[in-house]
Formats: sequence, structure tokens, C-alpha cells
Amino acid sequence: MLWRHLCLVRATMAAGLLTSLMLGVSAGGEPREPIPGDESDAETVKVLEAQKAGTLAVEVRGQGEDRVRVTLKNNSTKRLNVVIPPGLVASSVTGQGAGAAFQSMGLSAVPNRSGGFGLFAGNNKQPGFRSVAASDSPDSPGLIVPAGQKVDLEIPSVCLNFGIATPTPKDRFRLVDVDDYSKDVRVRKALRALATLGTSQGTAQAAMWRVCNNVPFEVMLSRQKVNAYEVALASRFLDALDQSADTVDPAYLSEARVFVSLEADGALAKDARRLATALEGLHVLGLPVRVIPSGEFPKAAAPALHLGVKLVGGQSGETRGRITVQATSGVGEAAEWSSLGQVPLKDVSAVSILDGSSLARALDHAVSSAFVTTRIARRSTGSTTLKIENRLPFTLANVTIKAGGSSGAPLVTVPALGVGPGRSGLATIPAANGSIDRVELNGL
Repeated sequence: MLWRHLCLVRATMAAGLLTSLMLGVSAGGEPREPIPGDESDAETVKVLEAQKAGTLAVEVRGQGEDRVRVTLKNNSTKRLNVVIPPGLVASSVTGQGAGAAFQSMGLSAVPNRSGGFGLFAGNNKQPGFRSVAASDSPDSPGLIVPAGQKVDLEIPSVCLNFGIATPTPKDRFRLVDVDDYSKDVRVRKALRALATLGTSQGTAQAAMWRVCNNVPFEVMLSRQKVNAYEVALASRFLDALDQSADTVDPAYLSEARVFVSLEADGALAKDARRLATALEGLHVLGLPVRVIPSGEFPKAAAPALHLGVKLVGGQSGETRGRITVQATSGVGEAAEWSSLGQVPLKDVSAVSILDGSSLARALDHAVSSAFVTTRIARRSTGSTTLKIENRLPFTLANVTIKAGGSSGAPLVTVPALGVGPGRSGLATIPAANGSIDRVELNGL
């Protein structure tokens, strides 16, 4: 069975149109009315409430082991902005799988690209992450369904019943809230948190198999359903889940993930010490930095990154150095550090005037562009589809791409990308080519 299916996405579309095109949404019925991007004249409804009221007819069918197909029919005379909040389940039977002939599926957020899972709420560029209640629906994007028409969409999902048959298009589900699907508080909290905070589909799957079915991570790895980094992310998430009350705090997932040490010889040693102090607490790769003494390796649960920075002499008016990138592998106490490689560091400012923010930006670019790469998958008129390969041990939350080869080429941000560690995804930009400028991680 296909574990990953990548889809084409556009980074620069308007929000309403973005949702429709990313998910293969199509409208049917006569007269045929385009799905507008402007939601100002639509009535906002939650999908389950509208279904119960008869305003909306909902059909959910199987679509393999990582998605479901949902058909929404607007039975009213108004345009509906249908919100599909985090924490919904496509249930094969009432209850947690007892007597089911095929898998029940936990649904992601509507605007996810294939391979991603969740809203990626709480990930921002401010120091620290805002705490997001897993039971909330924080600004859940809606989907416009014109009056009297149907909209079809595919929603990334995770299996909730390990070992039970994969649902096919012949199989119909009943759409329910996770509270009505399971009496297990841990299951409810886990699905809502994953669909809110955002991660890769593989990480979400590993976490939910563990929570719902107590499947050992070793079994998942032996069947090649997930990779070691996804297991490490899922394990860290479960730690956060069990230490939380009603919410999973994003800060727990982001702290102690990126460690940096700086060193230099001779006259540069003083600047290295100054920059180490200035860098503490700033964000690199979207995560807060912990500065550690050179030559030491922190004790950290996987996954985590260590950037060993060595400043070296460069031309007048610039800063040069090299970065040794290491990552933890394994789970919990078994986590060990291993080398990912070495990359050059360069900044156009002299080291004597370089500040912490500029160094953080240089580290961002150097590591991002080396371990997250692009290649052209296909071209069409006015746009290029890039295949994005992720060699970092975290899920890519946001990716900023330099759209073109010139020094003044514009930067295009692809939000909520959701490409997992050791995985790849597609993004389309309005340029002939593109390269990674920087990435943001959310620790999950």
C-alpha cells in the first residue's frame, strides 16, 4: 500500500483558493458556481452541527491508509463556510474499533498538504511559542460550499486500529467528534493536539498507534511504516502528552532541541565568547537556542541538534567559519549523538560587528540550505514544482524558498508544509527555479 502520495501545492495562492486547490476540491451540480475565495458573504458553520441540523449532507469514504475522501453537500440556500475543527474521527463503527471490518481514521486539518498533519498553530517567530489548547479550534480554516452544490476533498488521516484492514472507496464512515469515538481521555487529547500543533503524517501515525493500540515502536519500525526520527518525535510528543493537563504546551516540544557551541582561536576567541552570550535564547531553525561550552555534548532526548561553530579567519569585512552538525538518534535514555555533516558559515558583516541576531540568521541559512534541498520535479507556464528533501531530524513547519537564481530574487514562504524527517514533499513557486533560504521547525 502507498505510504506517501505527494501533491502539488502553490505557495502564493489566496487563502480560500488555496484550500480548494491543495485538496483537489471540485464543485458539482447545476448551475455550476465557482467556489469563491471571499468568505465575507458566507455563513460559517461547524461540520458536525450543520450535519445534525440537516443544512449539510456529509459522506466520508475510505481512501487508503493515510487519507479519507469527504463529500459535503450544501442543502441550504446560502453559501456555507464549513469549518472542520481538529479532533474529528471517520469512525467505522461506534466506539473504538470493536467489531470493525476496517480502520477508523483520525482526521487532520483541512488545508494540509499530503504528508502533513494538523494546523501548525502556535508556531510563530516570536520568542517562545504561544500555548494552544488542544481542545480549541484556533482559527480553523473553512471551506466554501456554494448553495445547493457539492464539494469533494481528501483529508490526510491516521489509522486508529493497528492490524485492521485498510479502508477502500467502498467503505463508508460516520464522521464523529473524538469525544464520541473514544472514552479514553489520552486518545482524545492526543488527536486534538496533533491536529492543532501540526506535524508530519508519519509522526502523527506513530503517536496514535501507540496511544490507541499500544503498538511498540519497534514493531512500527520493523514494518517500515515510520522511520527512526518519526518515532523519536512521537516519543517526545507522548512525554508532553502525559505531562500535560488539558493542553499540550508547544514550549515542551521546542525546548532543548537546538544546542550551539562557539569557538575560535587567537584574536577571534573574544568575539566567539561575546556571540555565544548574545545567541542564548534566540531562535535558530525556528527553535530556541541553548548555548553550551565548546567540546561538550548535552544530554538530550532525541531528536535534538548540536551545531558546533568554529569561527575562522576571512577577508576583511566578512565572517567565515564552519558548522559541524550533529543529531541525537534513538529514544529516551538510549539517545546518542551522531554526525550529520559539516557546512560552511558565511556572513557579510565583519566578526567584530556581528551580533547575535545576524549570527542566528547565518546559521539558519547555512544549515537549512545544506540539509533541506530542492530539485525541479516539473515545470509549467509561469511556475515550477520543486521536490523538497528533508534531512533534518524534525518535521518542516514552514519553508522559505528563494524563487530564482539572482541575488535579488524574491522569497516565497510555504507555510504548514509538514514534510517529515527523512521524507520529501512538493511545493510550487512562480519562478523558473528555487532554493532553500531557511526553514522553521516546531519541534514536532
